[in-house]
Amino acid sequence: LLEVPEWARRAPAAEARPPRPLAPSRLGEDDAPQRPAGADRAAAIRRGVLLHALIERLPAVAPDARPAAAHRWLDAQARDLAATVRRAMADEACAVLSHPDWAAIFGPGSLAEAPFSAVIDGGLVVAGTVDRLLVTATDVLVVDYKTGGHSPADAAAVAPAYLRQMSAYAAALGVIFPARRVAAALLYTAAPRLIALPAELLAAHKPGLDAAKANLGGLPLEPDGSTP
Repeated sequence: LLEVPEWARRAPAAEARPPRPLAPSRLGEDDAPQRPAGADRAAAIRRGVLLHALIERLPAVAPDARPAAAHRWLDAQARDLAATVRRAMADEACAVLSHPDWAAIFGPGSLAEAPFSAVIDGGLVVAGTVDRLLVTATDVLVVDYKTGGHSPADAAAVAPAYLRQMSAYAAALGVIFPARRVAAALLYTAAPRLIALPAELLAAHKPGLDAAKANLGGLPLEPDGSTP
C-alpha cells in the first residue's frame, strides 16, 4: 500500500481574497452635483437611461434618418411620456451626434458601452463600462455622458466626483493600452458640450487604494453608472 504523505492530511491554507473591484462611477458621490429626489429622481434616471440608449444606437443609422429613427424608438420604449418630452430627447441625442467636431467619437471605429477591467497602482482593481471609447494606433479617448441639465463651463468647474471617476477610467485604460496616449472627456448632452479633462487634472484626482475603499459605499444614480 502507498503511504499517504503528510501534506495530504493537512487542511489547505485559506486563499487570499481578491481585492474588491472599484467601479469608477461610485467614487465620491458625496460631492457630486445635487441629485433630484423622489419622483424627480426616478424621472431623471429614466431620462438618462433613454438618452444613453439613443446615443448608443443612433450612430449606426444614416445621419438624415436619425431623427425619425429616434422618434420611432422612443415611441416604442417610452410611449407613456408626453410627445414634447420624447421630441426633446430625440433632438438632444441627434444634436450630440450631429456635432461636426465629434464625428470621430461616434464613427465606425468607436465602441459604445465598452466593458473593461485592469489593476492599477497599488493593486487596486478597476472595472466598469465606459459610454464611448475611441482607440487609434496612437491614442485612446474615453468619453462619459452626463445627461442632467447642469453643464459646467470648463474642466475647472467639473465636480470632483466626476474627475475621480474619469481619472480611474484613464488609469485603467493606461494599463490596458500602455503604448497609447490616454485622454478623457465628459459630454454634457443638454448643452451639448464636450469638456476635455487635462492630464494634470486627472492625475490630481487619481484614486488611491485607501481613498477608493472609503468611497465604495455609494450607489450610482443611473444603471450605467453616471449621474444625471
